[in-house]
Amino acid sequence: MTPIVLTGQSMMGEFLEHKDGKIVDIDQEALRDAGLIAPECHERMIADQFREIKRPLIASAYGKRVTQVEDGNLIMISSAMPGEGKTFTSVNLALSIAQEQDLTVLLVDADVAKPHVSEVFGVSEAPGLLDILEGQPRALEELVVRTNIEGLSILPAGVPRANATELLSGSRMDNVVQHLATRFPQRVVIFDTPPLLQSSEAKVLVNLAGQVVLVVKAESTPQGAVAEALHILGDEKAVSMVLNQSRTAGEKDRYKYGYGYGFD
Repeated sequence: MTPIVLTGQSMMGEFLEHKDGKIVDIDQEALRDAGLIAPECHERMIADQFREIKRPLIASAYGKRVTQVEDGNLIMISSAMPGEGKTFTSVNLALSIAQEQDLTVLLVDADVAKPHVSEVFGVSEAPGLLDILEGQPRALEELVVRTNIEGLSILPAGVPRANATELLSGSRMDNVVQHLATRFPQRVVIFDTPPLLQSSEAKVLVNLAGQVVLVVKAESTPQGAVAEALHILGDEKAVSMVLNQSRTAGEKDRYKYGYGYGFD
């Protein structure tokens, strides 16, 4: 594979030259300051909660004591509305799965209109998903950015395009997704996607993922919006729901599945 060395930095990470190609050095303290991972005083609590979230997803992906979900290692993270914490959930779920002994995780920024994952990890200028969909003559795996966190890599959104919906709904996207699902069987692929009720891209991506995690913000997301999002997902899709920022009884300042976050 031809090495692609990226230069520059963001508040979250810095690109470093690496003998195997490209790598981004993630600054976890910067992620913490931005609210994308828990502060130290809540770190263990949030880590335990994301262990609870990931365990059934992994079980369904690989048929561990449950019925295996087809393409279950392709997991779409979305929400009904903006501001519910889907990127917080995507990042923390990816970090949690990266700790597994026999799995790796690829975090795909599929929110191509508002590529927060690419921004926070400093890869917004890097070629990515949209570039490969438009036929850029480069192998898909060459666009995957390694990180200094063992087992975690990122596929940026790529250069924004007006025809993003058409690219995501085309046959080339089907090929890309199947490649991601099968190239490394022990790799879980997490797609951070746009809100279902405000994006045509998200509705396209529903058909490609084996599992969907719908993030709902406690005491905020209208019940009707949740119902509409579930209707879009359909009855046959394997859907899990995460209630973000729900207060734990008796603990006014603590939250379940999300302490706070700087990005949707």
